[in-house]
Order: sequence, then C-alpha cells, then structure tokens
Amino acid sequence: MNGQDHTGKEIGPLIVFAGRSNVGKSSMIRALTGKKVLVGKRPGSTRWEQEIDMGSFIILDIPGFGFMAGQSKTTIEETKTRIIQNLERWSNRILLSVLIVDISLFRELYERWALRGEVPIDVEFYSFLCEITPRVVVVANKADKVKKHNIQSELEFLTLKLREAVLEREPTVIVTAALKRNGVLDLKDLIDEILTEEGLDIPRWAIA
Repeated sequence: MNGQDHTGKEIGPLIVFAGRSNVGKSSMIRALTGKKVLVGKRPGSTRWEQEIDMGSFIILDIPGFGFMAGQSKTTIEETKTRIIQNLERWSNRILLSVLIVDISLFRELYERWALRGEVPIDVEFYSFLCEITPRVVVVANKADKVKKHNIQSELEFLTLKLREAVLEREPTVIVTAALKRNGVLDLKDLIDEILTEEGLDIPRWAIA
C-alpha cells in the first residue's frame, strides 16, 4: 500500500532525509544523487517536502526542523506537527530514515538544551524516527569543522546521547563531510545494502 504526499499523489518506498536547518542535508543529497535540492534563502524557510525520484524508490527531503528564520512560533509548531503527522502516515513505506546532525555543534547545542531541562531537538527527532521506522542512520556531518584530535570524543558523545535516548537500539552513525564528499560513500553503501535486501533496484549514484 502506497502513501500520499502533501499534494495527495501516491508515493512508493521512501528514504527520508531529516535534520535541523543548516546541517548540510541538501549538500548530502546532492553528493549522493548529483541532483540539486531546492533550498530557501534563509535557514528553515522551506516548509514542504521535496521528492527526488530514484526509480525504485523516492528520496524525501523533509523541511529542516527547529529554528525557522522569520517565522512565528505558531508557524514553526505547525510545520513541526505537519512533518510528524506526515511521517507517521508514511511510516509503512519508509525503508530508512537518515537523520543528519552537525557534529561540530552537537555537544554545544545538547548542553545548552540540557541546562534548560529540555531534550535537544536532534535527540527528540532521533527517538521519534526510531519509533516509526525500522532503520535509522545518524549522519554526523561537518566533521571537517572539528579538530582531528577531537573527532573521536565528539563521536562518542553523540553516540552516548543517542544510546541513552533509545535504549533498545544501538545507534548507527556515519561520519561525513558532505561538501568534501568524505564519508558519503559509506552512506551510499548502506543504502545499497537495504535496497538489495528489499529487492529494489540500485540507482546510478553520483558517487562511486
């Protein structure tokens, strides 16, 4: 049974790309597919899903959640609610959820939210995706912005917080720097494994 997008059009198997605004989601999709993803002029200004037809499946780029430049709190909450409702409706079609985080800022943002007694939105969304989809991979992007001797500790911190959030699932984390194409091949290989497992054709990727 297929799902429907926001226009009511039927959609088939999905690989969902999610993440806060400005974490490199569009750069990652472009590095994988070679196809340009439309982006707004300001972080968080895109409010609707974008579909990229890959033949046997669709890559679904959902709007960046969290901060939305120039938008009211009401609009931000409405957008977040709509994203969640759509993902729940499409959950039986989602093969994989790819949650992209900015590894260079994750610890700082996590500690800032924790001081307010709140669950950071990256972690909250990871928990949600684990509830509704069978496979979730976290892409720790912008690793090139972290000093080399700090990469391991930042990765361990991210993995720890994901593990604490969802005790029953060991996090799958891939370290990348999308603009430099570093680590993108690892994500492609993971997607190819899932497509093969599901009996779906592997597309011609932009990266070999």
